[in-house]
Amino acid sequence: MIKKITLSFMSLSLLLINVVLAQSGALGFHVTMSEYDGDLNGNKHHFYSFPSKQVGGAVSLQQYLNPSFNLVEKISFNQVRYQNDAGTEGFDADFYVLNLKFKYKFNNGYIFKEDAAIAPFLVAGAGGSYIDSKQYSELASEPITDGEIKANLAAGVGILFQFNDRFGLEVANTINAPLFDSWDGVKSGGNDLYLQHSAGLVFNLRKPVDTDADGVADKRDKCADTPNTAKVDSKGCPVDADTDGVADYLDKCPAVAGSTALAGCPDKDQDNVADVDDKCPDVPGVQRFGGCPDSDGDGIEDAKDKCPNLAGLDIFEGCADGDNDGVQDSADKCPDTEKGIKVDSVGCPTDSDGDGVTDAIDKCPTSAGDVANNGCPVVKEEVKKRLNFATRGITFETGKAILKVSSNPMLDEVVSILEEYDDYTLKMGGHTDSQGSAEANLKLSQARADAVKAYLINKGVSENRIEATGFGEEQPITNNSTAAGRAQNRRVALELILK
Repeated sequence: MIKKITLSFMSLSLLLINVVLAQSGALGFHVTMSEYDGDLNGNKHHFYSFPSKQVGGAVSLQQYLNPSFNLVEKISFNQVRYQNDAGTEGFDADFYVLNLKFKYKFNNGYIFKEDAAIAPFLVAGAGGSYIDSKQYSELASEPITDGEIKANLAAGVGILFQFNDRFGLEVANTINAPLFDSWDGVKSGGNDLYLQHSAGLVFNLRKPVDTDADGVADKRDKCADTPNTAKVDSKGCPVDADTDGVADYLDKCPAVAGSTALAGCPDKDQDNVADVDDKCPDVPGVQRFGGCPDSDGDGIEDAKDKCPNLAGLDIFEGCADGDNDGVQDSADKCPDTEKGIKVDSVGCPTDSDGDGVTDAIDKCPTSAGDVANNGCPVVKEEVKKRLNFATRGITFETGKAILKVSSNPMLDEVVSILEEYDDYTLKMGGHTDSQGSAEANLKLSQARADAVKAYLINKGVSENRIEATGFGEEQPITNNSTAAGRAQNRRVALELILK
């Protein structure tokens, strides 16, 4: 009895130590039932008839080695009983067994998936048995062995029904062959054995590997890289409540099916702006305006565009200015004005002097004139006469370019005419008679023209309004053969022209 207690204590202590150390295995608690086969029944192997059912129990520790193998330590108490058909004799045996076995798993990833719910296996190993056996008959009962410790061989098959990552139900049939032939009271052939039926709950001691920490073990996780903040389904994949292809943890609209391009949000107007962000969710628009339309594509949203169907400018609130004159078309009375022409408030070319000739083509834009004269005032006949009269009064000292004092009133009259017709230029030519050399006459005529020009400038006439050219004797107006003719050819000719 002391041996039995010692063996049990040592076995349980060893198992408990291994439980603490082996956090990569599984702990099982089993109910057992054993059937005898040996000399007394002729080794008929009539198992599963359970003629004398005896219940026992077992505790097991499985240590994970690799996907195919576990190492199993198992302590069991088995009651083996036999009685002949007449009921006149038999034996009772109690076995306290410690076995160390290797378990081959069919759910190793090659035959069945590692996370298979139904996982067959094979076991084989050896250990030791403490045997307490007695023989009885109608007349007497006597012990066969009391506290013998013998070696034991074991082999079997089973199935693990895995409920989840934490526990499952294991059923198995294991043949035990104690290496002690006389435990049934008959020593003959060494062929005594018993079949142990077992069923028990197996609890995983180690927490299943869960690389992404989503609560689903890697061996069952179909999405092993899921962020640990994401809610996952039973397969470890992110939940997609609205089944739109965007996981809830990435879905900005997890309750409503939407587009993957818009982070799972719907876009009923199909403008690539999610309804949740779309200021105009029922009308296709553009992103820059929060999903609101810009029908004419002018960069101004329709709500702020006074001409939403015609591309225009921001300064005109979306309305057009076809001729780019700064006046929008709706107010432009001259919508086809050429580029670069200054226009008035209604878009027409300006006519500063109001003479009907626009400034763009008016040679005298600040003086009202005649249309036929390019917008310039026509020189009156009276003024022409005054100019001709003044011209005849311009005289010089003989052979010199010095104006006579008598010329001053005439030149002052010319100044007055130029002030009256300030858009005109004075074209002035100096002429001589044919007396003397042509070269000297040309120089003299130019000098006299320059003398008149200098006088006019001195009186305030702008230099750029005067053209002074000396022609010498080249352009006579009469014959130089008489004194009277030569006197007429010595002159300064004046003419008002438009540039």
